[in-house]
Amino acid sequence: MVQAIFLTTVLGGTACLVAAITVARFNWRSDVPPFIQVSSAFKVLARPSSYVVAPTVPLVRALTLIGYGLLGIAFICLAYQLFTDLSK
Repeated sequence: MVQAIFLTTVLGGTACLVAAITVARFNWRSDVPPFIQVSSAFKVLARPSSYVVAPTVPLVRALTLIGYGLLGIAFICLAYQLFTDLSK
């Protein structure tokens, strides 16, 4: 059961983060240098209002929070499995 939750949350979290980057790239502000010149995707996801047009900022933020939340749950599942396996 823990493995199914882990796989689901890892895949879902990764899909949400990829979707957030995709939405950000398709709605890039014209007064900001292109995505390739920005140093990392983390900067774009951390401050989408600096890089993305205003109407899509809430969507990028929501996808980012959901993605990081799901990856956090996956990490908790991994830690739980490690703890239960080592305590046997």
